[in-house]
Amino acid sequence: MVQKLWAAINFVRAQKQVANTERIERYVQREYTVALDEVERQMNFAVADGLVSVYRAVANKGNNAGAEQDGYRIQPADENEVSGLHIKLIVSVFGCALKSVSE
Repeated sequence: MVQKLWAAINFVRAQKQVANTERIERYVQREYTVALDEVERQMNFAVADGLVSVYRAVANKGNNAGAEQDGYRIQPADENEVSGLHIKLIVSVFGCALKSVSE
Protein backbone atom coordinates (compact mmCIF):
# COMPACT_ATOMS: atom_id res chain seq x y z
CA MET A 1 0.00 0.00 0.00
CA VAL A 2 2.91 2.34 0.67
CA GLN A 3 4.00 2.03 -2.96
CA LYS A 4 0.52 3.15 -4.03
CA LEU A 5 0.77 6.18 -1.74
CA TRP A 6 4.21 7.02 -3.12
CA ALA A 7 2.86 6.74 -6.66
CA ALA A 8 0.02 9.11 -5.75
CA ILE A 9 2.40 11.63 -4.18
CA ASN A 10 4.70 11.49 -7.21
CA PHE A 11 1.75 11.93 -9.58
CA VAL A 12 0.40 14.98 -7.74
CA ARG A 13 3.85 16.54 -7.30
CA ALA A 14 4.55 16.07 -11.03
CA GLN A 15 1.60 18.37 -11.68
CA LYS A 16 3.26 21.07 -9.53
CA GLN A 17 0.55 20.77 -6.86
CA VAL A 18 0.65 20.17 -3.14
CA ALA A 19 0.07 16.49 -2.44
CA ASN A 20 -2.69 16.97 0.12
CA THR A 21 -4.99 14.31 1.53
CA GLU A 22 -7.84 14.91 -0.91
CA ARG A 23 -5.65 14.63 -4.01
CA ILE A 24 -3.90 11.50 -2.76
CA GLU A 25 -7.21 9.86 -1.83
CA ARG A 26 -8.73 10.63 -5.24
CA TYR A 27 -5.73 9.26 -7.11
CA VAL A 28 -5.55 6.02 -5.11
CA GLN A 29 -9.29 5.49 -5.36
CA ARG A 30 -9.26 6.12 -9.12
CA GLU A 31 -6.19 4.00 -9.95
CA TYR A 32 -6.42 1.17 -7.40
CA THR A 33 -10.09 1.23 -6.21
CA VAL A 34 -9.17 1.44 -2.53
CA ALA A 35 -11.68 2.83 -0.02
CA LEU A 36 -11.09 6.40 1.18
CA ASP A 37 -10.98 5.46 4.86
CA GLU A 38 -8.33 2.80 4.11
CA VAL A 39 -6.20 5.34 2.25
CA GLU A 40 -6.40 7.76 5.17
CA ARG A 41 -5.54 5.01 7.66
CA GLN A 42 -2.55 3.87 5.59
CA MET A 43 -1.36 7.50 5.24
CA ASN A 44 -1.35 7.80 9.02
CA PHE A 45 0.67 4.58 9.29
CA ALA A 46 3.16 5.77 6.65
CA VAL A 47 3.66 9.07 8.49
CA ALA A 48 4.06 7.28 11.83
CA ASP A 49 6.64 4.90 10.30
CA GLY A 50 8.59 7.78 8.75
CA LEU A 51 8.03 6.67 5.16
CA VAL A 52 6.14 9.88 4.30
CA SER A 53 6.67 13.32 5.82
CA VAL A 54 4.03 15.97 6.45
CA TYR A 55 4.57 19.69 5.92
CA ARG A 56 2.42 22.81 6.07
CA ALA A 57 1.87 24.54 2.71
CA VAL A 58 0.34 27.97 2.10
CA ALA A 59 -1.55 28.65 -1.13
CA ASN A 60 -0.10 31.55 -3.15
CA LYS A 61 -2.54 31.87 -6.05
CA GLY A 62 -6.24 31.71 -6.77
CA ASN A 63 -9.24 32.13 -4.52
CA ASN A 64 -7.58 30.28 -1.64
CA ALA A 65 -4.49 32.48 -1.41
CA GLY A 66 -3.14 32.36 2.13
CA ALA A 67 -5.02 29.18 3.04
CA GLU A 68 -2.93 26.54 4.81
CA GLN A 69 -3.04 22.85 3.97
CA ASP A 70 -1.10 19.76 4.97
CA GLY A 71 1.08 18.37 2.21
CA TYR A 72 2.85 15.03 2.01
CA ARG A 73 6.31 14.26 0.68
CA ILE A 74 8.22 11.04 0.23
CA GLN A 75 10.90 10.88 2.88
CA PRO A 76 14.26 11.43 1.15
CA ALA A 77 16.85 8.65 1.40
CA ASP A 78 19.95 9.20 3.47
CA GLU A 79 22.75 10.45 1.21
CA ASN A 80 25.31 8.14 2.82
CA GLU A 81 23.20 5.08 2.03
CA VAL A 82 22.74 6.14 -1.59
CA SER A 83 26.42 6.88 -2.16
CA GLY A 84 27.40 3.61 -0.46
CA LEU A 85 25.13 1.67 -2.78
CA HIS A 86 26.59 3.52 -5.75
CA ILE A 87 30.14 2.63 -4.74
CA LYS A 88 29.19 -1.03 -4.26
CA LEU A 89 27.63 -1.04 -7.73
CA ILE A 90 30.82 0.35 -9.27
CA VAL A 91 32.87 -2.27 -7.46
CA SER A 92 30.73 -5.14 -8.70
CA VAL A 93 30.67 -3.91 -12.29
CA PHE A 94 34.35 -3.03 -12.75
CA GLY A 95 35.90 -5.38 -10.20
CA CYS A 96 37.97 -2.60 -8.64
CA ALA A 97 39.53 -2.67 -5.18
CA LEU A 98 37.04 -0.14 -3.78
CA LYS A 99 35.40 -2.58 -1.39
CA SER A 100 37.04 -1.00 1.65
CA VAL A 101 35.74 2.44 0.62
CA SER A 102 32.07 1.37 0.63
CA GLU A 103 32.26 -0.09 4.14
